[in-house]
Amino acid sequence: MEDPREEYEGDQLTEVEKMELERHMLYTAYENSYRVLTCKIEFNELILQNELEGTSSIMAYDPIEGILEEELENIIDYYEKLDESHYYLRCAELKKILDTTYP
Repeated sequence: MEDPREEYEGDQLTEVEKMELERHMLYTAYENSYRVLTCKIEFNELILQNELEGTSSIMAYDPIEGILEEELENIIDYYEKLDESHYYLRCAELKKILDTTYP
């Protein structure tokens, strides 16, 4: 029997492709989290919508347990580093949540 790893050797990602995939996953996790945290979409609705669209419902925090202060700060830091005006507005929304949740 063949080693299943041999089947995928030609399909392995390069380091650059892995880094790009990780960046995309992080962006998706933060986008989904932002939408749920700011009540733009309910978590269950997000899952359903993403399933229909064939996209990921990955989150930057456990939506059942709720977001930790450090996780929320990480999302804010991420959007600040994108250095675009509409992301600064997101930072302001998330900062309000941070200040209310963790005074």
